[in-house]
Amino acid sequence: MLEVVIAAAIGMVLLGLVMLTLSTFLQTGYAGVASGQANDNAVLAMTIIRRQVVNADVLYNPADEGTNAGATVPSGFSLRMLTAGARTTAPPETPLGTITVPNCVQWRLLSTGDLQDRSWPTGRPSTARPWHTVMAGLVNPRPSTPPFELDMTGAYQHRVLKLTFLLPATAKKTSSTVALRSSVTALDAQFFAPTASQYCSPVPAP
Repeated sequence: MLEVVIAAAIGMVLLGLVMLTLSTFLQTGYAGVASGQANDNAVLAMTIIRRQVVNADVLYNPADEGTNAGATVPSGFSLRMLTAGARTTAPPETPLGTITVPNCVQWRLLSTGDLQDRSWPTGRPSTARPWHTVMAGLVNPRPSTPPFELDMTGAYQHRVLKLTFLLPATAKKTSSTVALRSSVTALDAQFFAPTASQYCSPVPAP
């Protein structure tokens, strides 16, 4: 009987070790999948922004945006542009008829980590579509690490937009975050603060 009890106890210990190892393996796998998905989403968001900036006609300086994307959005955490990279169809009553025209596009990163965008046809801010969450989980510290920044130096000053997205690191990483960085040049865009409606100003209510 004693031998049976000892054997059962050893079996329970071994079973516990196996279950613990399996649980750790599964948690690591889930974390890896989640991290990979977050990276993919961030790269996709960067790709969308890059296409819009490359085709921008007017690019506003994110440092001057302030609360244009909401009272809780600090400078550098929102981006506004007039771009042919996000076109819309002009209303029938306009001389352009059904010709596609550039859209006003606005991005913002909330303190919740949600990266959102919205757009509206030029001259019609009241028709802006609601904010749409493109991805979640960004952890850019405020205000030290803005996701949007214009490079004010070099031959293309005011034309190079720097993107910085910070994601939580996985358990195997030594640092607390993983940084995804990219730069994109808008060669033909103008960089000033126009106030006419055809230049995406004023902005719709946040």
